[in-house]
Amino acid sequence: MAIATALIPFKLINGRRFQSKNHTPILAQRLHFKVSCCVLNPISRDSHYQKLVDEFDPRIPIEKALTPPSSWYTDPSFYEYELHRVFYGGWQAVGYTEQVKDPGDFFTGRLGNVEFLVCRDNDGKLHAFHNVCRHHGSLLASGSGKKSCFVCPYHAWTYGLDGGLLKATRITGMQNFKVNEFGLIPLNVATWGPFVLLNVGKESSTHQEVDGNMVESEWLGSCSDALKTNGVDSSLSYVCRRVYDIECNWKVFCDNYLDGGYHVPHAHKALASGLKLDSYSTIVCISCFLIILGYICFSFITSST
Repeated sequence: MAIATALIPFKLINGRRFQSKNHTPILAQRLHFKVSCCVLNPISRDSHYQKLVDEFDPRIPIEKALTPPSSWYTDPSFYEYELHRVFYGGWQAVGYTEQVKDPGDFFTGRLGNVEFLVCRDNDGKLHAFHNVCRHHGSLLASGSGKKSCFVCPYHAWTYGLDGGLLKATRITGMQNFKVNEFGLIPLNVATWGPFVLLNVGKESSTHQEVDGNMVESEWLGSCSDALKTNGVDSSLSYVCRRVYDIECNWKVFCDNYLDGGYHVPHAHKALASGLKLDSYSTIVCISCFLIILGYICFSFITSST
């Protein structure tokens, strides 16, 4: 049944609501609009912040290194710059292949300000989408598990595991509404070793998984050979996912993790007793860093403070 609800604009005058005299009823069918989910690059800020970043060369020996200015940790504008250049500018590890090893398996998460959904369809193909319903922008899914389809909790629009729109409630009779144009917006997804990778900065026009060999050099850079040889222990299995809310800028956490074990014997005495800290090392590569002491996949939900 078609919906023909008239939407009448109102004005707020002295705390009271009045109907506008010159209103024009709008059929609800016009509310169904196409959404283009993309990540905008703040070009106007790039040159300013890039100049600041260039002053800190990672090739400078640690003996001559300087501490970044505090504004890098507190300035909201610099944080926006980081989102586009660091988190949206390339491939990011967001989960493990064991989380989506079977048809119907899925998990969700957030990278910066982008909500994402990763799932495997009934044909065994891996997909990733913006985790947003195409109707009114509601968050579509949460957590992880197994589903045969995704049903929006707001108006029950239903999507298949391949992202296609299967059902739009009370939409019969709507003109110019094409179901095949309202599927979920895809994201670039790939796998490398045990990791699931996303690239939210590149527009994706396909629902196909990207070849992991193609993204290897872009994601790992000069670290790829080291990881292939010593970095990934194939005997390890995915057990669970735990989320910790840390009230700090994301770099504070990284600074702590990458200090070469400097704080471990003082802040974590029990942990230090089981480690060989004299062999603990951090390798800075072109595209990423390695901690030669096992591996952990971190997914950051960043904040500007």
